Amino acid sequence: KMYHNGYVESLPVQLPEIENLIKDYFTNHYNHNFICRHKKELVIDFIEKFVPWLNTGHLKFKGLKDFKNVYITNGVTEFIQTTMVEHSIKPVLVENEYSAYFAHAKTYIRSGVKLDNKIDVISLPFCRTADIHPKTCEILDKPSWVDLAWAGNSGIKETFDLSKSEYVTFSFSKCFGVQYHRIGICFSKKPVETLDIEKGFDYVNVVGVELMKFIMTQISPSYLYDKYKDIAHKICVDNNLQPTKSLWIGLEDGKRKPLIEYWMKYLNEKRK
Repeated sequence: KMYHNGYVESLPVQLPEIENLIKDYFTNHYNHNFICRHKKELVIDFIEKFVPWLNTGHLKFKGLKDFKNVYITNGVTEFIQTTMVEHSIKPVLVENEYSAYFAHAKTYIRSGVKLDNKIDVISLPFCRTADIHPKTCEILDKPSWVDLAWAGNSGIKETFDLSKSEYVTFSFSKCFGVQYHRIGICFSKKPVETLDIEKGFDYVNVVGVELMKFIMTQISPSYLYDKYKDIAHKICVDNNLQPTKSLWIGLEDGKRKPLIEYWMKYLNEKRK
């Protein structure tokens, strides 16, 4: 099979629009020497363009401009690993939250790392339902960690104020199906000095930054959802699943059911 039965989190597929743009970028636009000469300006340009781009989607956010520390990371996970240790964060999780927070915290505590600063974590949209968790507004009203990994390609049409949050993380994995390109952008009220070391040399995935920026100029955060939502709905109905506001998951007896095997079948049939 083309997916891992034991994988703990849902994976998106890479839809043809994204696949074609990636091929176009590396065939006609990628220039290693240009990136080496201009990496600092390219990273700054990406950071400046990200929030306005994100807010062209259905799901919008206020307050991100107030975060003074912005980092390019290998998805959300690198930020979790680094910030949890440096800021001694002990995540307080709602039931069935993204498992990486608990897994990393458990490993660090077992290794003797002290995690003393409790902070509420919420994925927005919630990673198990692709909808708004009932405790979201309560958590956003205090210092918190907001995980926007599922915000790209969401069908939710609401605006949330993140100004009271301490950390906000976003990954392009679910948005564009680029999970193996490992591109995230993360916001912190306090400096994360470990990441500042690399940031000082712009020693980050600048190729990925340029690739995401190239895609962002042509694909909005909601474009793929709007185009493919009817297909996702049909996949769910045909397989006795409850549709959600994500392309990538349905619900089976109230529990998340990844749709990746059905999407793979759909794309393989389209390519014949």
